[in-house]
Amino acid sequence: MPDYNEQAGQYSSWTRCKYIGIDNPRPHLGVPAVTFVEERCINVDGEEVQRPLGNLVEPFTPENAGEAFDLVDPETGAVLGSMTYQGLYVALASAYLHVATKRDQAQSAPPGPPAE
Repeated sequence: MPDYNEQAGQYSSWTRCKYIGIDNPRPHLGVPAVTFVEERCINVDGEEVQRPLGNLVEPFTPENAGEAFDLVDPETGAVLGSMTYQGLYVALASAYLHVATKRDQAQSAPPGPPAE
């Protein structure tokens, strides 16, 4: 017996990273790591459904600090260069300092003139 209301159509699926978490414990309390939370996207006849897949965790250690990976343009897929794990760790720490400094400067800025 066929399934009720069974329909055949266009189908595609892919895996994507939905969320990236960075764990940056104090050195004596653990190892820094990046966690990629993956999901499966399924497109059936133009309707997209997401299903959680789990976590992919990679630590930042002295042993892998020099490991390099391609920098890939997320829009085109073109390889733009490469970066090491150590470079990524430095870039993330620098991005945090940049954003925190902007926040602190905005909080300490004198108020502007009253609106008319």
